[in-house]
Amino acid sequence: MRDLLVEYVEERTPDEAPPFEELERAARDLRRRRYVVSAAVVAMVIVAGIAGVLGYPRAATEPTLGLELPKYAVDGPAPQQYKLGTTVILLRGEITVRWARADPELVSLLTVGVEPDEVAIEPCLPNTVVRILSQDGGSVRIAAYRYGIAPDQNEGHQCNNPGPAPTTLQVDLKTPLGNRTVYAGTTGERVVLKGRDCLRPAGSFAARCR
Repeated sequence: MRDLLVEYVEERTPDEAPPFEELERAARDLRRRRYVVSAAVVAMVIVAGIAGVLGYPRAATEPTLGLELPKYAVDGPAPQQYKLGTTVILLRGEITVRWARADPELVSLLTVGVEPDEVAIEPCLPNTVVRILSQDGGSVRIAAYRYGIAPDQNEGHQCNNPGPAPTTLQVDLKTPLGNRTVYAGTTGERVVLKGRDCLRPAGSFAARCR
């Protein structure tokens, strides 16, 4: 503070001292400016802290390098029942998957063959489904299920979409099959489509399977 006053005196009257009242007023002005600047800095710090607590956007962090693993679709077990309008459709049980083929055009699509239905007289579609039980980078496990009308349905129930149970269905893995092996059934290691050798063209990340 003393140095600032000396500079002020020398600028105003290098040869004579200014009146004491003017020096006192200058000192008060300097103190007031310092207080205003300090208060502004404190206010900025408080606002920044509140923004962090309330979740306001902050400066973006530096991106991390690396390859993300694909997110594999999984359907899980078949539901025990569903409804078609007012008609309750019950799960009759798991059926055999006979074979599976990869679609040559759509790399994530499987065509699946299942056993025929020799029981249902008046089936309601959809009465046969194939579900993805699990899949990862090396394998896919699928299972087929068949449904039927619940036995306690009254005589007035209606089947809006009757038809024979299909023996061929399609399932979309959402991720290219590549050279993965397809297993069938909830248990066991029964292979219905063996993983193929894949060629990767130079300079390409896409695999081409024979």
